[in-house]
Amino acid sequence: MAEVCVIARSVARKGREDQLRELLWGMLALTRVEAGCKLYELYESSSKGRFYFYEIWESQAALDQHAASPHFQHLEQSIGDLVQEPFEINILEAVLIGAAAA
Repeated sequence: MAEVCVIARSVARKGREDQLRELLWGMLALTRVEAGCKLYELYESSSKGRFYFYEIWESQAALDQHAASPHFQHLEQSIGDLVQEPFEINILEAVLIGAAAA
């Protein structure tokens, strides 16, 4: 099974930065102990209120289980009023060049 890398982005509504930071921070401990979670980090951009999760999952199945977890469901239900645009989840693929691409 191939690893799955994810970058998830959320942008806080003006004045809601602290609330969004707290909600996202609350995901760390619960997610890091999930089966198949290899890395789960939260970053904030120098542009205040822009948050990024960088994630590495053992497999797509592990990521799917995360998406079905109660804490992820809570995040999806709670984030709406805190963000100025939809929560964005990006599944990444390595860009290979030369011999590595063959």
